[in-house]
Amino acid sequence: MFTGLIEKLCVINSVSKTQSGYDIFVGADKEFVSTIKKGDSISIDGCCLTCEETEKDSFKVHALKESADKTIIQYYRKSSKVNVERAMRADGRFGGHFVSGHVDCAGRVEHIRKKSHKTDLRISLPGKIGKYLVENDSISVNGISLTIKSVYGNEFTLDIIPETKRATSVDELKIGDFVNIEINHITKSIYEFSSRR
Repeated sequence: MFTGLIEKLCVINSVSKTQSGYDIFVGADKEFVSTIKKGDSISIDGCCLTCEETEKDSFKVHALKESADKTIIQYYRKSSKVNVERAMRADGRFGGHFVSGHVDCAGRVEHIRKKSHKTDLRISLPGKIGKYLVENDSISVNGISLTIKSVYGNEFTLDIIPETKRATSVDELKIGDFVNIEINHITKSIYEFSSRR
């Protein structure tokens, strides 16, 4: 379980395709890597992966092909910036929202408008995922806990504050880029329960 509050903005040192998926080495400072051990769950751009090994300034995760096909992992390249969050401790402070690390889909950035006090983003979703969108609800975008500003069918908008831009990879996004989307699971569960009655 994660909170959507990004701990580190890291860089991919290498990514290689294997028979089962992708091996990804993520570079981070020694202090951060020292807190991670083999077997730990870790969120990479909102996708829950398992640490397979650590080195002094990097750690390795493996993404199965099924995960890569559903997420932006398939687009990773060397030097790509990624949002990283370790799994929440039972005694930790909860500051975002419940993020499972199970990505629902890859959304597409349709519009970006940068202002001095915020950045406006509009993202479109595939298929019928848009039915779960609710104004003022929480949503995870590349692992970041954000609040939906407005909803237009299968599209939604976000206001990104300067601190979020500073601490995450949001400022790297361009129109046409894809992002990992995880719908608020409470909202999704209520919708599914209500629709089956």
